[in-house]
Amino acid sequence: MRIAVRAAVLTAVPLLATGPLFAGAAAHTASARTASARTASADDPASARAVAAEPTTDATCALKGHGVFTSAVDPGGTNVSLPDTLVMTGTVECVDAAGAPTTTGTFARTVTMPATECTGDEHGDTSTTDVSWTDGTASTFRFDRTDVVKVNGTASLVVSGAVTADSARFAGDTVNAIGSSTGAGCGTPAGETELDSVLVLRLTH
Repeated sequence: MRIAVRAAVLTAVPLLATGPLFAGAAAHTASARTASARTASADDPASARAVAAEPTTDATCALKGHGVFTSAVDPGGTNVSLPDTLVMTGTVECVDAAGAPTTTGTFARTVTMPATECTGDEHGDTSTTDVSWTDGTASTFRFDRTDVVKVNGTASLVVSGAVTADSARFAGDTVNAIGSSTGAGCGTPAGETELDSVLVLRLTH
């Protein structure tokens, strides 16, 4: 694993403030899709309608958690890429498409990391997040891909996945998320042993 120089927003922001981030990206995508639809409409109107279709947002959720590594990362300050597991717990807060609060709960997540270190890129992380809602129901968020850019324990996170079909809320939704995490212990004899993270999920269908 080699570190790549790139721009990353690492500052955690309030849940409602993330709307413009997703909105800006959505606007850019919508513009491109509209142009594609206009090009396609002359030859295939049905194709143009499909290109122009936009996903429906069911909720935006903030997951705030604390995690502990099974094995310390880079003990002694030596940056070596090794497999590890991260066990996390935390809280969930969701709002609807209009920004109104909808539901809250707690979560537990186990992250499998084929290669992790204090400074570098990670692109093979997978995890399952089990959410227990305050009404007693449950949902499972499956993160199929997590891209991490990490410098001295501070990381940017980009996640994609889906909500499982048997979930009580948001079943079958697509998951796209951005976030950040900050670890403790990088550059010390003990190494990085734990971290705190904020992940903001957009759930669509």
